[in-house]
Amino acid sequence: MFRRLISISLVVVCLTLWPVPTKSADEPSGQILGGSLNSPIKIEVFSDFQCPACRDLYLGTIKRVLQEYSSKDKVCVIYHEFPLSMHQYAKDAARYSEAAGRLGQQKLLPVFDSLFTDQLEWSKDGSLEATVSKSLPNEDFQKLKNIMQEATINAEIEREIQHGIKKEIQSTPTLVISYLGKQQRVEGVVAYDVLKQFIDSIVK
Repeated sequence: MFRRLISISLVVVCLTLWPVPTKSADEPSGQILGGSLNSPIKIEVFSDFQCPACRDLYLGTIKRVLQEYSSKDKVCVIYHEFPLSMHQYAKDAARYSEAAGRLGQQKLLPVFDSLFTDQLEWSKDGSLEATVSKSLPNEDFQKLKNIMQEATINAEIEREIQHGIKKEIQSTPTLVISYLGKQQRVEGVVAYDVLKQFIDSIVK
């Protein structure tokens, strides 16, 4: 009986110590879309999935940066959820994004593509499930739906919002670019050619 109590106690301790899949207060916020934290240039994107300008920035500029520079570890792109209250379905879209991030970067990027590409459709009626389900195999989509039930998803989005507020983000999209010990903030859509010229001047 005594040994059995010890065994039960050890199980309880192990369950108590088992890590929860969420970020601690000390960990960097945001989701890395490409590159690494060791990349010479870091671009932080504060964005809202229902924001038309954010859509233009991602599809026209960020995707090309990921392909041309992040794939070579020259630029680290970090996405920060900053859903605006004026957009009815923005926070719901952010929940799909956060859940997809926990499936890994290879699952996350197709979800990003789908959310921004079909923004005009789901923004009308909130049909996010239909949009996201097209971007993942059914098995992965079911995993994503289960992850979305976790309370830590909403907690992480709120953490991101508070991070943006502390950074004094006023609008979306806003880029915070760090390089060579310097930092530059850019609000609004930046054309790829303009950003490319800047990147090439740093990482030749």
